[in-house]
Amino acid sequence: MFELYRKVIKPNFQYYTFILIALLLPFHKAFLPYLMALWVFSGLINIRKIDLSDFKNKPLLVLPLILYLLLFIGLFYSKNTNKTLFDLQVKLTILFISPVIVFMSNKVLLNFKTLLKLFILGNFVASIVCLIYGLSNSIQIDPNQGLIFNSCAWPNNETINSYTFFQLVFYRYSFLSYNFLSVFHHPTYYSVYIMFSIVSLVYLIGNSEKRKLGYFLLIGYFTLFLLLLGSRAVLLTYIISIIFYFAYLILKLKLYKVLGIITLLITTFIIIIFINDKIKAYLSESINTAKEQNLSKDSDMRLWLWKSGVEVFKEEFWFGTGTGDIREELKKKYKKYGLETAHKNNYNVHNQYLDIAVKLGVLGFTVFLFWMIYAFIISITRRQFLFFFFLLIMFVNFFFEVMLNSIAGVSFFAFFYSLLYAKYNIKQESV
Repeated sequence: MFELYRKVIKPNFQYYTFILIALLLPFHKAFLPYLMALWVFSGLINIRKIDLSDFKNKPLLVLPLILYLLLFIGLFYSKNTNKTLFDLQVKLTILFISPVIVFMSNKVLLNFKTLLKLFILGNFVASIVCLIYGLSNSIQIDPNQGLIFNSCAWPNNETINSYTFFQLVFYRYSFLSYNFLSVFHHPTYYSVYIMFSIVSLVYLIGNSEKRKLGYFLLIGYFTLFLLLLGSRAVLLTYIISIIFYFAYLILKLKLYKVLGIITLLITTFIIIIFINDKIKAYLSESINTAKEQNLSKDSDMRLWLWKSGVEVFKEEFWFGTGTGDIREELKKKYKKYGLETAHKNNYNVHNQYLDIAVKLGVLGFTVFLFWMIYAFIISITRRQFLFFFFLLIMFVNFFFEVMLNSIAGVSFFAFFYSLLYAKYNIKQESV
């Protein structure tokens, strides 16, 4: 039995664990605590003597530990111990990023592309299930007309019911849009999964000897699915990623003519911003918030949440509120500004950087921001293509969601951060 464990189970356990996570991550978040427990265990049972010279860019290993240590210290000056313990539990995978990386098996690294393909496959299957669910809600049986397609989620509302399909999707009133469509995860988090699948497909195309038509078709399919999900933060990430990808092509292939295309894209993007009244108003209000000017009652709720978070951060500048007291401090601000919905539903600050700043003060914010920026610099200087775009996706979406406060967000981040760091920054054994 011991021989079976030593020769078969132990060498393959971590690889099979990574297969399970890559394939099942896009599905229901109820699976994730168990999958991530296996992920942690797969690193612990693989403990062995290591050579630290095999690991490049060691700060990227240490910074997750420092951040979690600061969150743990925040336990001791938080009044609400229960919420602190819950937050530490959700973020526990951050603590184990480094051990999993250090003791990652060579088999995982050698099958890196396979893991990416399984993640893409999982997202494809999950998206098909979502579409079937959305279509089943949209197709109705009328005694006189037979089957009728009506994706309106509020058919009794005459105004909404008069919208075209594209209007329903844009305003998120369709069964084939946003939270009606995303049945497994919050639509923003699932959009992040889809976005990384697109980036992974681009990576696979660039590292394949043959141009596979299926990969290009999947990119188109996932792009359309992103539009249906309608996460504005991820759609912004998509545009930014395209711009960076063109820049990458110019530097790698010396396609300087592409510079004209990028200039055209950027110019078009700027024009769209300045002719869209809603976007103009949103940007103007964001600037006013930064200048401490008042927001109106019609201002976007997210701006009010940011304003409330900034005020709490200023009041608890050095050490923060502690890991568990952020919600109570934010609720005081929501009450102050008459944000009844935010107060009643305990809204978070909807910004990962601000969330860390409010909890841990300027020191925690500095550590977290330095971690992200340093990782960016390394991925650029070392030309780590997939690691860079993964960080770009996270960096942008951290501005709009507290992704590390959710099991779906922190599991995705910890799993792929560990895998991509190991891929690019660990010396692999020859086979």
